[in-house]
Amino acid sequence: MEIENAKRLIPQWAEIEPVRVYEPKKKQPERRTGRERRRAPKRPDLIRFGTKYGILLIAAALFTVYTVILSACVERSTEQRVRQEMAIEYASQLEQYKAEQARAVQAEHFLSGDASREAFLNQEIDAAARLAAKMSNDTQKGGIICNALARVMSKNYPGTMREVIAQPNQWMFYDESNKFSEHDREIAERILRAYYEEGIVPNGLTEEYVFGSWSTSDYVLRNTWDFGTATRTWRWQA
Repeated sequence: MEIENAKRLIPQWAEIEPVRVYEPKKKQPERRTGRERRRAPKRPDLIRFGTKYGILLIAAALFTVYTVILSACVERSTEQRVRQEMAIEYASQLEQYKAEQARAVQAEHFLSGDASREAFLNQEIDAAARLAAKMSNDTQKGGIICNALARVMSKNYPGTMREVIAQPNQWMFYDESNKFSEHDREIAERILRAYYEEGIVPNGLTEEYVFGSWSTSDYVLRNTWDFGTATRTWRWQA
């Protein structure tokens, strides 16, 4: 009854406002912060995928670095080996050149340099006699001359007696002002003429006996500076 009475009270011309039905709004997903996203559960398949390909990328990077380092080491080793071989070859060629130059100088002395071969021999003999002048006996005199002759034969020393004898600090008793006797010259001439004219050296003398030592009555040639197990000695027999 109350509803009917209420309807009569409303004028006929009044519009009845339709009833609005309010639908609930869709709830928007909440935006998560970075910390919340990190806390969110991770997908195992993505984890496995990332781990697998991450390891492969790391391995590939390490292999690339290893290859680069290995190539650089090989290149450097090859360069060093080539340089060493070139240095050895250059030293060999230089020694050969020096030996050829020494032989050429010696040949030039024979043919022209001092006007004649005889003049060259006389100068060589005089230099050797002057070297032996201070020695006390024939064994010492012949020994020191043979010591200088061994150096002439060696490729590590000059190619003439004068040049070998003139080297500084090599001969204790040598001086250009030394006066020699005829006997000194005879010993020097006997040794040097046989070498220069006939290519004959005292028996057993070789280019290795470039070192010598003397005592009061002897002169000993040796192949090493210090005496040791590899030392060989030689003496001149008058």
